[in-house]
Amino acid sequence: MMIHVHRLQGFPVDNAKHSRLTWRCKSLAKGLGKMSAGRAAYNWITSIAAKQPQWFLGSLQGRNAYEAWQVHLVNGFRDANFLLKFEGTADPWERSRLVGEKVRDLRQSFARLSPEQKLEMGKQGESELRTGIELLSKDKQTILQLISVTDPPPAE
Repeated sequence: MMIHVHRLQGFPVDNAKHSRLTWRCKSLAKGLGKMSAGRAAYNWITSIAAKQPQWFLGSLQGRNAYEAWQVHLVNGFRDANFLLKFEGTADPWERSRLVGEKVRDLRQSFARLSPEQKLEMGKQGESELRTGIELLSKDKQTILQLISVTDPPPAE
């Protein structure tokens, strides 16, 4: 009986097809084009809502700064030159390096922004969040209407 040891960049991996690193790189490649500041803010708020109530209230009061960072981050990842380099690279380690360098550059440029610029970005993130929530609620209402039409409740 022959045992196959999968290797990723020279290191043994339990199952190369389902390794965390491979999955993260693939999901990052798929997710870069689908990033939005509103979606990130929604994920952040819902995750902290499940935590302690005080943390949730404090986070809601200071979420403008987080939304500003997310707008800056998403806009930076939408840069055509970065996306071309990222998509043109097949090596997961090189992709990771590219993303890390981009985050470092974005963090430095975000620190140089004025408070007014950050406030404006925060407002943009908030409007994206509200728009996304409105779209989701409309989609949910449409789906519920379609379900009620196609599968009416049983008659008593």
